[in-house]
Amino acid sequence: MVTIMTKPKHFLENFFNPKSVAIVGATNNPLKMNFCIMQNLVNLAFQGQVFPVNPGEDKILGIRAFASLRDIPEAVDLVVSAVPASKTIDIVKDCDEIGAKHLVIITGGFSEGGKEGQKLHDEIATFIKGKGIRVLGPNTLSPVNTKNHLAISFNPIKKMRCGGLSFAFQSGFYEPKINWILSHMGVNKMLDMGNKMDINEVDTLRYLYDDTDTKVIAMHIETLKGNGRDFLGLLKYGSKEKPTIILKSGKTPAGSRAAASHTGSLARENDVIFGSMIKQASAIRAQNLDDFFDLAKAFESLPLPQGNRTAIITLSGGEGVMATDACELNGLKLASLSRDTHQKIKKIFPPWEIPLNPFDAGVCMEFHLSNLILFFQTLTAIPQDENVDCTIMQMPPNLFDALMTIPSGPQNMNGSLKEEFVQWLISVKEYGKPFALWCTTMDSEEMELVERLEANSIPVFHSSERAIKALSAMCRYADRTRNV
Repeated sequence: MVTIMTKPKHFLENFFNPKSVAIVGATNNPLKMNFCIMQNLVNLAFQGQVFPVNPGEDKILGIRAFASLRDIPEAVDLVVSAVPASKTIDIVKDCDEIGAKHLVIITGGFSEGGKEGQKLHDEIATFIKGKGIRVLGPNTLSPVNTKNHLAISFNPIKKMRCGGLSFAFQSGFYEPKINWILSHMGVNKMLDMGNKMDINEVDTLRYLYDDTDTKVIAMHIETLKGNGRDFLGLLKYGSKEKPTIILKSGKTPAGSRAAASHTGSLARENDVIFGSMIKQASAIRAQNLDDFFDLAKAFESLPLPQGNRTAIITLSGGEGVMATDACELNGLKLASLSRDTHQKIKKIFPPWEIPLNPFDAGVCMEFHLSNLILFFQTLTAIPQDENVDCTIMQMPPNLFDALMTIPSGPQNMNGSLKEEFVQWLISVKEYGKPFALWCTTMDSEEMELVERLEANSIPVFHSSERAIKALSAMCRYADRTRNV
């Protein structure tokens, strides 16, 4: 008889896929921060049971409330504690009493809260270690799992777009951006490790590398709490299969002190050594916050390029020069378009010859305003070219809105043209090559179109340089992993 060994379930699975969640400190008062925690679970239709805990309420958002964890008549998989730091130890002891082994501590004021806070931190840390309770935080929000609509957040979440990108943070800096993240990127899971009393970056990486729904990982770290050798070993093993983007803050002495002020941990790692470690492991290091989200968006939504030959489609000659400079500075090469491509796009040229790369579509567009969609469809020849590995294109200015001023134009011309433009870009994705855009006007009309595009996994960057930097990182990663 053959015995099939099954891999034991990682303990973080219970944080992301609980069958029931108790919210301690839930409230009906919309003016309190804790209100949104319950509101999100209700409005997003979390696929599990919810037990609000508040001794002063009979019901919260229409759901029966309980005076304490001990009063809940059913098993609780995940407890979320949002009570003051001084009362948290009582919640931890209640978890032990009811057999709840997974706890999120939202409240701050522990290791970052002076001597008294550190004393509370140490007391809870000692207790949970002896009782086998796993703790996320303190000083944290999350987890988020788009698959089962679980979201622990202080912000009202409007919608979630599922995908393969999983985030791990050591800070709540992402929290004000959560609606932008969840609508502009295909997110799988999000975890904020907070002060890392128990759960740290090693636990998180190990779980996400084994998680079949996670395809790309973006992790923010202020200081390593887990074993450094284990962290490097995991990166070496996992980043070759799943692109892993690392943002390390607290790089300077002043930044390290600032990190200690809000998480209680001093970032003592030598930044040069840390950077070398990331590179050695084939992970991708983000240099700042913009870089972090640009890289996350690019790796989540685009296929890896087969090479570094890049085509640039611009609407301004000056932008084309800057994009060409950025390619040269970031290790990308301008693609040499074929004679066949030249013949295909020559029909949209102005009455004179122009270079093919960077291709100034702006000067050509002036002669084809009567049929913009045919104009864009002709441009398809550029990303299709066999000599092109990736393409970036400047967003068209608000021509669609300008055409609304034509007296004889159809009433819904604006919406129709925008929809056809979106569908054209979606069709370009079928060629299996990276195709990204960058912004032109940065006004509200363009941002609405950007949201529509990114909802369809067509990334838009704030400048050609940021698009090129993201594509360059993808090229380097693809080259490293191909040669391993």
